[in-house]
Amino acid sequence: MRKEKMDLDHAFPIDMARRTIRANTVTKHWHPFVELGYCIEGEGWFHINDETYPVRPGDVFVVNQTQPHIANCDPDKMCRFLFIYFRPSILETSEPELLLPFNSKSFVIRNQIIGHLPIAQEIGRLMLGMGEELEQKQIGYKSYVVGALQQTCVLLARYYRSLLSEQEWNVTLTSFNRIFPALQFIKEHYTETIHLEDVAAHISLSPSRTYHLFKEIIGDGFKEYLIKMRVKEAQRLLIGSDIPVTDVFLQSGFPNHASFYRSFQQLVKMTPRQYRSSVGATADFMNFP
Repeated sequence: MRKEKMDLDHAFPIDMARRTIRANTVTKHWHPFVELGYCIEGEGWFHINDETYPVRPGDVFVVNQTQPHIANCDPDKMCRFLFIYFRPSILETSEPELLLPFNSKSFVIRNQIIGHLPIAQEIGRLMLGMGEELEQKQIGYKSYVVGALQQTCVLLARYYRSLLSEQEWNVTLTSFNRIFPALQFIKEHYTETIHLEDVAAHISLSPSRTYHLFKEIIGDGFKEYLIKMRVKEAQRLLIGSDIPVTDVFLQSGFPNHASFYRSFQQLVKMTPRQYRSSVGATADFMNFP
């Protein structure tokens, strides 16, 4: 199984892939960008975190940067997917609220949109259009793809909003607006020595309130979120560079060798050396910028 590298640059952080999934050909993985999956043909399953979703043609799946996932199917079956990958940063300067489907615990626990729903059909149409544009790369394709992606994110936000009561929505939106600057701060400083108190001071809240906001909105505490950011950076360095494993933890922000190995094994289920040597042969979906 080959490993295909994907370059999601900062100016145009969007790409696509078409995948034919057969039984047990992909390992569980995660990556430092958002994934939208659209089932074109066939049947199978999509495992995201600890949930298993049956896959049918037309189904849409939303997977954020912290959710381990794997697509699979029966030995005698297959399913074809179109995947759109992008960095949420493409939405940060326009309407940060559109990031809620990828950051808010209230939203991202619902990873599947069933194919018979009109919202799934509309998103599928937009994804197919993005896929064609990204493959053909005709004049203006970047503008087309960005526009279609924004429409997709608007539809996702409105769909997930419809699943919440007015009170749940107001609480979620207010909390997200408070925590969003903290997420930006961590993204800029996660390779440095930072503590909950630093993040709390940045958003002018107490450490206790900041911690509870993380649990409420993201689903992880500050420390867990920070460790995941650092492990993802370590994965990127292990795949995208040849620097010694002993240096990877320094560049990914871990305070020492022991915490790096412990955290990496807990999240990735293998040692950094095992990951570097095996991922190229087993993780077709593990794409890094």
